[in-house]
Amino acid sequence: MRLPRLLRTPSFRLSLISAALFGAAAVLVFGVMYWEATGFMARQIDGSIGTQMTALAEDERTGGPAHLADVVTRRQSAPGTQEFVYLVLDAGGTRLAGNLPISPPRAGWQTVALPDQGGDDPDDHALRALGKRLEDGTFVVVARDTHELDEVADFMEHTFAAGFAVTLAVAIGAGLLVSAEFLRRLDSITRTSVEIMAGDLSRRIPLSGGTGDFDRLAGNLNGMLDRIEALMDGMRQVTTDIAHDMRTPLTRLRHRLEQARTGARTAGEFKAALDRALGETDTILETFAALLRIAQISSGMPRTGLSPVDLGAIAATIAETYGPVAEDEKHTLTATITDGVVVPGDSHLLTQMLANLVENALKHTPSGSAITLAVRANEPGRGPVLVVADNGPGIPEDERSKVFRRFYRLGASRTTPGNGLGLSLVAAIAERHGASVLLEDNEPGLRATVAWPG
Repeated sequence: MRLPRLLRTPSFRLSLISAALFGAAAVLVFGVMYWEATGFMARQIDGSIGTQMTALAEDERTGGPAHLADVVTRRQSAPGTQEFVYLVLDAGGTRLAGNLPISPPRAGWQTVALPDQGGDDPDDHALRALGKRLEDGTFVVVARDTHELDEVADFMEHTFAAGFAVTLAVAIGAGLLVSAEFLRRLDSITRTSVEIMAGDLSRRIPLSGGTGDFDRLAGNLNGMLDRIEALMDGMRQVTTDIAHDMRTPLTRLRHRLEQARTGARTAGEFKAALDRALGETDTILETFAALLRIAQISSGMPRTGLSPVDLGAIAATIAETYGPVAEDEKHTLTATITDGVVVPGDSHLLTQMLANLVENALKHTPSGSAITLAVRANEPGRGPVLVVADNGPGIPEDERSKVFRRFYRLGASRTTPGNGLGLSLVAAIAERHGASVLLEDNEPGLRATVAWPG
């Protein structure tokens, strides 16, 4: 990847901003530490000088200038006191003791050059000095080398500069690595989207196996692509099925009309032929209406506008409505309903779904079959369930997943009225409500279960 492209990524810019904020915080913290550390050492140096000056003033009061000069001379040669440098002048300005260069006496704190340095650079190995005129006119200067303080300050400055440079380099390097990974994942998504736009709907965005934001985004996009591919496959299937399955009723309709045009000899025969043609037309219209209904339910609309629905009340209505129909066809329809089972849903759609399941059981079981309708509350691992079971011939296991396809009909059911869309509509309504449909062996017969998640 080209470096300018890496530098333009949002992740690299965020890394630089973070590095800048961290650097500013580090400079602030270092400034406070530097100020406190050097200030503490400077106060220690000033304190030791002040202690020396107090002791010398006491010596001068007790023994006079000669005694003071003798004390200073002994201190300059005593072990452990060489860090101090002294100067003692009498009232006339004559040196009495000490090795500091003679200069116009100046009281107070000051910085002077180290002896034998010639004063060329008073800040190089400079001395921190305190000058004071005593009561008898004697002038005393006590000084101490600040080289130790300067070394500590230099060490802190160099250490911080090196650490800051390393931190900045690491931050920039980390920003480049993060940017490279960002661009790699982005290029992967871009390549996949280009291949999908070129027509390969089976392509999916690769996952790294982690739990990062890119993997969550890729997972959501792959789910969306799965949905789009399923819709496209469904559209192709519907187009093919319509072309195949609608050919027969349209051919039959044309045959009826042809018979009415050429074969009818009387008004009664003509009317009967037209009635049969109208019947075929109604069948075709019902098929298209069912297809449109399935398309509307499966359009991927969000599950909004759903209100609490009592499944028991819907099941009781279906049992009451289809009970006489079952008796007329020599079936028995029984209902076992648990009260208070409520789910969010569309009452009309749920009623249509349950009615389709019951009609399917009535239509495809022989006379004398028993059909049961049950509503149960939460079961282990799932929520409320609707069950429609019968003891008829059932559906072979390898066919159960196919019967939800539009226009798909088992061989034995092709001689019965219908268009093969009933279970497709059931599956679409269940999906619309976030439920699942499961077909199982009822031993004997078929058990259809619509289950909501727990």
